[in-house]
Amino acid sequence: MHRRMVNLTLDSLDEVPRRCRACVFWELSPLCAEAARDVGEPAAEKEAWLSHTLLEWGGCGRIAYEGDAVAGFVTYASPKFVPRSMEFPSGPVSPDAALLMTAYVNPAYAGTGLGRQLVQTVAADVARRGIYALETFGDARGEAGACLVPADFYRSVGFKTVRFDPRYPRLRLELRSAIDRSVEAEEHWAPGDSVEWFKLDDVELDKFFGEATTGRNRIDRPGFQRDGEL
Repeated sequence: MHRRMVNLTLDSLDEVPRRCRACVFWELSPLCAEAARDVGEPAAEKEAWLSHTLLEWGGCGRIAYEGDAVAGFVTYASPKFVPRSMEFPSGPVSPDAALLMTAYVNPAYAGTGLGRQLVQTVAADVARRGIYALETFGDARGEAGACLVPADFYRSVGFKTVRFDPRYPRLRLELRSAIDRSVEAEEHWAPGDSVEWFKLDDVELDKFFGEATTGRNRIDRPGFQRDGEL
């Protein structure tokens, strides 16, 4: 059975898990997210965010399929499109980095390497755009159903802590030198309009990522929207 990564678009948005489909934890500020929930329109706000981000920044998510089944998804963007990123005590995201917002793996596909492959996909995409660092906020406490991925998972795929926080540390993944990365991105990560395939082994992954290096105050409790674990 083949695994494929499809761009997240308005047409494919309904493929993500239902609770994630209506979750605007990342896409809106806490006050706006609460207002959207009060009027019962978080799904519409998520559509509006996706449409705006696709238009202004480009692709900001992937959905992973195993055959015809949705196995997981990932979202990411420039931090200027992610109001929630300004709410973390360990923020803000560095201006030279893209923000990996969240990732989800269906429990049926846990342990298959899909979480690592989702990160590879994001790294390849941002490298093609001339962005050579990813940052993210990890969950250091393993809160069940949270909208953040466990920090230990990010560390396992090469992220390093750049600002400590007991609950939500900020982590960073550096890619290799700009020249080497742009050449490799062009040769090995040819962009596609709708579907992209990535089947890297660990050796190729290490070559692509290279050595990671290190480098306000309000945060609401993360929403409880994620159904699976990485």
